[in-house]
Amino acid sequence: MKETDEDLVNRFGQHKWSNEDLDPVKPERRNWTAWNFFSYWIGESWGASTWSVGSSMVAGGLVWYDAMIAIIIGHLIGSVLTVWNGRGGSVYHIGFPVWIRATFGPWGGMIPVGIRCVLDLVWFGIQTYFGALFLDIVLQCVLGHSWTNMHNALPESAGTTTRFMVAYFLYWCFQFGSCFFRPDQLRWLITLKAFTIPFACLGLFIWSLVRSGGPGSFKALSVKTTSTASHREVVAWGIVAAINNAINGEFGPLIASEPDITRYARRPRDQIVGQLLAAPWSASFTATMGIIAASCTSKIWGTAIWNPAGILDAILAENNDPKTKFAVFLVAFTFMVGQVGTNFIANLIPFGVDASAMAPRYINIVRAQIICCIIGGWCMVPWKVLVSGAVFLSCITGMGIFMGCLVGIMLADYFFIRKGNYFIEDLYTSDPNGRYWYFHGFHWRAFVAYVCGIFMPFPGFLGTLGVKSLAAPLGPAMKLYDIGYLTSTFTAMVIFTVLCKISPPSNVAEARTMPFESMGQKEVLHGLHGRRSDSEDVEDVIISEEKKA
Repeated sequence: MKETDEDLVNRFGQHKWSNEDLDPVKPERRNWTAWNFFSYWIGESWGASTWSVGSSMVAGGLVWYDAMIAIIIGHLIGSVLTVWNGRGGSVYHIGFPVWIRATFGPWGGMIPVGIRCVLDLVWFGIQTYFGALFLDIVLQCVLGHSWTNMHNALPESAGTTTRFMVAYFLYWCFQFGSCFFRPDQLRWLITLKAFTIPFACLGLFIWSLVRSGGPGSFKALSVKTTSTASHREVVAWGIVAAINNAINGEFGPLIASEPDITRYARRPRDQIVGQLLAAPWSASFTATMGIIAASCTSKIWGTAIWNPAGILDAILAENNDPKTKFAVFLVAFTFMVGQVGTNFIANLIPFGVDASAMAPRYINIVRAQIICCIIGGWCMVPWKVLVSGAVFLSCITGMGIFMGCLVGIMLADYFFIRKGNYFIEDLYTSDPNGRYWYFHGFHWRAFVAYVCGIFMPFPGFLGTLGVKSLAAPLGPAMKLYDIGYLTSTFTAMVIFTVLCKISPPSNVAEARTMPFESMGQKEVLHGLHGRRSDSEDVEDVIISEEKKA
């Protein structure tokens, strides 16, 4: 690809570390305001996946109010971790794959980047599947029996039907256009989702209340436990596990990805204000609506329905008159468009920057997003994963412990070790004397902390994959796995901090002598420190004599 910064690219060695999507975001592209971050979390929270988050908790044995308490606590913790981890991105305007070089080393950082690439591919396919469910409902409303009676020409082994595959293909084409945009170019989609998706959720929620005459008995949502342990122990660990799931399910992937979004912030405080005003309460409110609506549907149809697509499908099956079809069409279409925004933010962008970091010479964010859309949308066969791939899905979901370790190490390095001071040019070099080169491009302290972070919850993770000796519901291994995201995050954070205090990296003392984040003000005011003063891409900014000094 065309070189974008002569002063930065390939200053040392033969490996290329930089391209236009890995460089710090130029001032003219830093256009995300507090409103954009507020809209981002409103759009992410008021959606199908958050609506359904209470189902796993209630299915795990919790009563509805226990699930609500766990959701609120988990989302508060997740919001704080998200804002903290996004701080560096908003100050230095670099994304996760460049940021991770400071903690794991330029070559060592390729390992966590590769792990996240795999997760992004799988979840892109799964989110596309959910979007296709809503398109299927839209086509039912528009085409009627000519759609629902479509002949199925696929064998049973395919795991799906011709009708759904047509809907899936059409939805995949519908969202494919988002691959050609970067986050600073698609803010309008985030805003559109924030304005429309709450009305769809509230409309479906109000309909459930009116149609049922109020919630039914929440006892209908309870699941009997066969455990021989005391009821109090079952409930206590159920709540703890639900808090962990609330963090990992709603925030887990986005916490690690946060710098990929906050790097476009106009000012650091924009991401703090915008996210804290929306993230803590909006996801909890939507999940609460899902729990109450499930109780209403249990009263209406005798079965609790936990996802919006299932409720809309049941409405059409019960009443097929034009007014009902039009209302269902509006709600399903809104959810369908919103799903495009979810896939763009949560999967396309992270994979885009990650794959770009794996091969900067040939892949930028747009090319990588196209790769993600093709491989994630088709090679991951989500219609089979969700129907018959329970073990594989448990594996992907459980890999939150691997991402939690990264978050803990990144937070420790930023706040406790380096006081928020980074020398950006050294993140793009193969120079053995570079500040973040460590030992041949690998930082052993980070890898030790990473292994320690996954060590305790890992046996329980194996239990979910079929190792029956480790799968006892309230056994020690499963208890540690039930709080796996929190365990891995804070264990890795503590171990990394202790190792860096006992055996400090050679460049830490230099960063610690400076005030907090002082390098952020110097390095990226005009772009990268060290660029030629006559460079055409430097934005003219009027600076007071005091600030120059």
